[in-house]
Amino acid sequence: MRSGHIALAFVFSCLLLTQRASAQLAVDSSTVLEDIRSWMEYLTTDRLRGRVEGSPQNQEVTRAIADYFSNLGLKPYLDSGLLHTFYRDDTDTSISTSNVIGWLPGYEKPEEFIVLSAHFDHVQVGYYNKTDKIYNGANDNASGTSVLLAIARQLVLTGPHKRSILFCAFNAEEAGLIGSADFAEKINPEQVVAGINLEMLGYPQYGRQTVMLTGMYNSDLYKLLRKRAAEASIRFRRERGDLFERSDNYSLAKKGIPAHTIMASDDREPCYHRPCDELKRMNIPNMAELAKGIIYMMEGLLDGSETPTRIRVQ
Repeated sequence: MRSGHIALAFVFSCLLLTQRASAQLAVDSSTVLEDIRSWMEYLTTDRLRGRVEGSPQNQEVTRAIADYFSNLGLKPYLDSGLLHTFYRDDTDTSISTSNVIGWLPGYEKPEEFIVLSAHFDHVQVGYYNKTDKIYNGANDNASGTSVLLAIARQLVLTGPHKRSILFCAFNAEEAGLIGSADFAEKINPEQVVAGINLEMLGYPQYGRQTVMLTGMYNSDLYKLLRKRAAEASIRFRRERGDLFERSDNYSLAKKGIPAHTIMASDDREPCYHRPCDELKRMNIPNMAELAKGIIYMMEGLLDGSETPTRIRVQ
């Protein structure tokens, strides 16, 4: 009787392991698309006036993302809760700004973290034409934020994964990477295996399902992602410009973390930091394909089988 139970338990455990391995590929395409569409419609509405850091509208979005993370069941990281509050001026605490950080613990290597991030703030309204006074920031960076949030749901549904994941909705990127810099001071960089930052994924400047990885030769994360890119129907183009140091990945890279930004367009895009950066120009189906491809390319990082080299930056 006991030997039969042992055999049955062994078969059952094998089935569980098989289901867990295959579950990581079981991405719900329709949910990914709907999540991205829903978040894009919300984040780019004129009512939010571009989600400028420090504004009431930015604080509303901060709470909305925190509620979403909480409903997904993500846990607080450190003792800060889901909101990690910082101040641009430490002598004035009347105006606070917060990152939103959600933790999905790993089941085998919980002390090893993969950071997946995007910033949700946009630029202050500046010069504009007479017909449009709002900088909606659809591509920069409602798009990266929406993809981040859609991926978060899928990785929760297919988790837990062997390594932990930190989903980081960063604030005050446009003010000088302030939110990610604050986060970088709170973590143990030796525990962070890799950082993937999502930026400007809405406008397919490079073509459908084609992205650029900033600082692509600064670590071998590019090689690890590229190995699965063809199966994920994702194409990488050669890096152009100095964008590695201009998004939130850089705050982590300065700590030695192999952190890079995935982009589908760059600052040569016609509506970059202009009022015409609006929802109607975004290719949401392409964003959904990128989200699914990113999940697939991350498999080796999540299951602990791949570890990129550390970064050294000036």
